[in-house]
Amino acid sequence: MSLAAGPPYLTDDPEPVALHHWEVYLFSMGQTLAGVRSGLGPAMEANYGPFPDAQLQFQIPMSYTDQDQSPSNGTRRGFGDVEVGFKYRFLHETDALPQVAVYPQVFAPTGSEEEALGAGHWKVLLPVWLQKGFGPWTTYGGVGWWRNPGDGNRNYIQYGWLLQRELAEGWSLGAELFHQNSSGSDQLAFTTWNLGFEAALVAHLQLVGSGGRMFQGVKGSQYYLGLRGNF
Repeated sequence: MSLAAGPPYLTDDPEPVALHHWEVYLFSMGQTLAGVRSGLGPAMEANYGPFPDAQLQFQIPMSYTDQDQSPSNGTRRGFGDVEVGFKYRFLHETDALPQVAVYPQVFAPTGSEEEALGAGHWKVLLPVWLQKGFGPWTTYGGVGWWRNPGDGNRNYIQYGWLLQRELAEGWSLGAELFHQNSSGSDQLAFTTWNLGFEAALVAHLQLVGSGGRMFQGVKGSQYYLGLRGNF
């Protein structure tokens, strides 16, 4: 199972990075299913605003897994699948309408499939995200289609929605529901809830995190923890 996240949540938002600014994450994320751990960490994601309403994104991860198919029969670590993306917001928020963006992402098979550290094939995510603010409250979500080739794999849909409350500048709490359809003949669909936070440490630096339980289909837990810098 692979997850594409909008840090620190699984649900992403349509708001791009500010023009000519950077947003950088150093993070770890993963899941535990039936006692088996897998995920990314340490990993780095960088986003840049090249022109108005646009965002370039790339992610370089180390990957880890305890899956049985690992030849070493233990925790395996190595380079994971590199991710690149381009977010474009084509509709701005008004009193009546939400802001809307598309955010295609491509995942290159740079991690070892034999060691269960990568997918072993190119994957593509094509999502649409919407967002609306109401004072200190923000709600956003959307739906995405995955192109997922490979033996036993199938293309699939994911969707999620989130409600977030700003407590002060740089501080917030949020809750989300997220669902992913089956990605292959031996993979179950799952639904999860997550609680998350953003906490300002110093100027332009936040601690961000989330965690929750998969309660339908696959049973397990997941987490995200990282540092976010803006400059």
